[in-house]
Amino acid sequence: MPAAPAEATATVLVVDDNLQNREVAEGHLVGAGYRVVQAEGGAEALSILTTGHPDLVLLDVLMPGMDGYETCRRIRALPEGNDTPVLFLTALGDLETHRAAMDSGADDFLTKPLNRTELLIRVRSLLRIKQLSDELRRNYDVIRSQRDALLAAQRQKDELTALIVHDLKNPLSSILSNTQFVLGRGVPAGDLRDSLDDVVRASQSMVRLVMNLLDISRSEDGALVPHVSEFDVPALLAEVCSEMDRRIEDKDQRLSLTLHPGVGSIRGDRDLLRRTLENLIDNAYKYGPRAATVWLEVAPSTMDDGAEPAVEIRVRDEGDGIPEAYRQIVFEKYGRAATGAREGRTSHGLGLVFCRRAVGVHGGAIWIEGPDGRGACFCLRLPVARLPLSAPEPSPRPRTLERASR
Repeated sequence: MPAAPAEATATVLVVDDNLQNREVAEGHLVGAGYRVVQAEGGAEALSILTTGHPDLVLLDVLMPGMDGYETCRRIRALPEGNDTPVLFLTALGDLETHRAAMDSGADDFLTKPLNRTELLIRVRSLLRIKQLSDELRRNYDVIRSQRDALLAAQRQKDELTALIVHDLKNPLSSILSNTQFVLGRGVPAGDLRDSLDDVVRASQSMVRLVMNLLDISRSEDGALVPHVSEFDVPALLAEVCSEMDRRIEDKDQRLSLTLHPGVGSIRGDRDLLRRTLENLIDNAYKYGPRAATVWLEVAPSTMDDGAEPAVEIRVRDEGDGIPEAYRQIVFEKYGRAATGAREGRTSHGLGLVFCRRAVGVHGGAIWIEGPDGRGACFCLRLPVARLPLSAPEPSPRPRTLERASR
C-alpha cells in the first residue's frame, strides 16, 4: 500500500524486544515509503526521542525491564512527547490490556501478529492527524503573534492618544479662558462679539471631546472610577441648562426642562453626570432641525428590580430619529447610524460612548426610545444611593423646579 506524498518522509520508531517483530514491522513500513528507526527497549527508545524527532512510535507492550506502559508514560513526560502519536502492539486482546494502554497515553493499538494493511492504515491515520495538529499549532502561533503585534500597536496608539489629549487640554483651556476674559471686558454686539462667541462654543466642544477621549481611554483600562459625593439634581440641571442654552441658540433652538416632584439628591460623580447630560443635549442639538426644541424631562423612578429608588432622565430631540437596528451601535466606539436615504447621525462617535460608560460606572442604564423618523429619546436611569460616598458630607437640601426654559 503506497503512502500518501505528505507522509512519504515520515520517520517511525519501532520499539520491541523481539528482533524478528521489529524486522517484520520495518519491512512493511519501508515498503510503504516510511523511514524506520529501531529500539529494543524502552530506555533506548527514550534516548532516541530526546535526540531525534520521530513522527510516530510503534511500541510493544510486553518488554523486559521497562514495559510499554511505563515507556509511553515517560514519552508523554518529554517536552514534545504529547505531540508524538504512540501506536501500541500487543499479543493480548483483552479489554483490560486495551484500557491500560489508553490510560498510559496510547493513541491506538494493534494486536499481533501484524496485518500489513491494518498497520499501514493505522499509521497513515495517526500521521495525518499529527500533520493536521501541527498545522493547527503553527496557525495558532501565527495568529497569537499577530494578536500580540496588534495589542502592542493598540497600546502605542492609546499611549499616543493619551499624550495628545493631555497636551491639548492646556492650550484649549487657555483659548477658552482668554476669549471669555475678552468678552467679559464688554465687547459690543456685532460681528466681533459673534466671532468671539463662536470661538467660545467651539472651544467648549473641543474641551468636551478631549475629556471624552480621556475618560473613554481610562474606562478601557479599567481606571474610570467615579468620585462619589451627594449632590442636588435640580441644582445640577439648572447649571447644565444655563450652559447649554447658550450652546444651542445659534440654531434658534430652545431647551425645555420638565422636573417632576420628588427629584432630590443622589450619590454619584457630579462631573461625570454633568458631562453626560451635556453630551446628550449636544447630540440633540446637532441632529435636531433649526428652531426646534430639545426636551429634557427628569422624574423619580425605580431600577429594574422595582425596589431600588432611581432617577430617570430623558433627552428628546426633533430630528430624524434612530432606527431600532442602530440603537445599540451608536453607543459603540465610532458607531454611526444611517436613516432612510441619507446618513442620519454620523460623528466621531465618542460622546455617546462616554455617556454609556459614565452611566455604567454608576450602576445605571442608558437606552434609546422613539418612533423612527420622529426624533430620538435618550433615556438613562441612575440609582439614587447605590454608590458609597467617597467622603462623608452633608446632603444639600432638595429644591423643586416644576419647569424651566430658555
